[in-house]
Amino acid sequence: MVRAASALLVLALISCGANTPAANTSASGASSHSPAGTVSVAGPWTFTIDASSTTTVRVREILAQVRAPGDAVLTATGVKGSFTLNTDGSFTPASKITADLGSLRSDQSQRDGFIKDNTLETRRFPTAEFAPSKVTGLTLPLPVSGDLKFTISGKMTVHGVTKDVTFSVVAKRDGARLTATATADPAWTFGDFGMTVPRVASVLSIEDSIRVEITLVAIETA
Repeated sequence: MVRAASALLVLALISCGANTPAANTSASGASSHSPAGTVSVAGPWTFTIDASSTTTVRVREILAQVRAPGDAVLTATGVKGSFTLNTDGSFTPASKITADLGSLRSDQSQRDGFIKDNTLETRRFPTAEFAPSKVTGLTLPLPVSGDLKFTISGKMTVHGVTKDVTFSVVAKRDGARLTATATADPAWTFGDFGMTVPRVASVLSIEDSIRVEITLVAIETA
């Protein structure tokens, strides 16, 4: 039950921060088919994270020194926040995305409890936070609709530790609605956020590589 879940949990938490990046890339633009929201053509662009956004964390387990064929997966919901993208590609200081670590879930409740209590220490650090700083590779002002591909950088705080991180983002803009998939690049390690790789004697351990992917939905607001 200790499994890679520990790693998953950690990553998921961190990943939550990543959701912001995707949203940050949202631009302005309007569409007759877009959802209710405000569409600014000139910028800056302010977006609010939709409750349907999720974060998926994957780690590879090692059983008795043999690499497992599949990944351990943990999913987090309950991401919230907002961000404002300026016309120069930077974000306002108030831009912040917060994830409730208590929402982390895998297919084993005992695993989840172990990770929250021992790896993430959620009683001391109940949330993970991402503060985006800048996007690169994104043409501004943003088009009203279409596919986007860019990189977003910022500061991620997990387990009381703040680290500069970068996400590769593939997104789609449809008026006020922005959907995106943000992948941590490079992947993170447990040590990046002051955590130890979970191990159970010499039988079970986890590769020290945390792969985080955020599926983001954000709506432009006034």
